[in-house]
Amino acid sequence: MTTTYKPIDRTYFNHLKALADSRAGVRLQYYTDIREFITQFVTLKGLATKGEEEYLLLASGEEVRLDRIVRVDDKPAPGYDEDYFQCDIGPRA
Repeated sequence: MTTTYKPIDRTYFNHLKALADSRAGVRLQYYTDIREFITQFVTLKGLATKGEEEYLLLASGEEVRLDRIVRVDDKPAPGYDEDYFQCDIGPRA
């Protein structure tokens, strides 16, 4: 996975900020730095910036880089439309 941070869409950033400000409990899907796909039920704590990178802070103490988030609850992150979540079963006869 690329290590260069790609800033996320500001509309999605504002959505994450509103959830974090309310300390929401959400289903979070994201990729780790070694490309593991993780799904967790988490409580959001806030947002943080380190250098040029932005992170979602979890109540557990974990930090998830914003450009690695795939979906929060039922809202896909930019770049992950509903087709991303479909199973490819191939052509039908």
